[in-house]
Amino acid sequence: MVVVGVLFCWEDGRPPHPDTITRRFKKLAAAAGLPEIDLHDVRHSYAPAGQDAKIDWKALSQRIGHADVAFTMKQYVQTDLEADRQVANTLAELIIGGLLTSFEVTGMAREAG
Repeated sequence: MVVVGVLFCWEDGRPPHPDTITRRFKKLAAAAGLPEIDLHDVRHSYAPAGQDAKIDWKALSQRIGHADVAFTMKQYVQTDLEADRQVANTLAELIIGGLLTSFEVTGMAREAG
């Protein structure tokens, strides 16, 4: 019997018990000196890492196994305080820069007239 659509399987195609994969993952992570996390948490790291790497959301969504890119974005787009701060600073610079430029041009036009 071969099961299609599984991420892990034995050589004969049978899916292993989920605890088998979890135990193996924890053992490999510990051997690599990584902090202890649940295997499912890796999935929650995968999408934000892909986003940070500028991977297309649709491609990332398909890779994770979601049928709908909007679902992926709702699940994995999280507010990043540093990113939020960067957006606020960039927009502030654009707005302030735009206002100063407009004011200077308008002020010069009035003085010339």
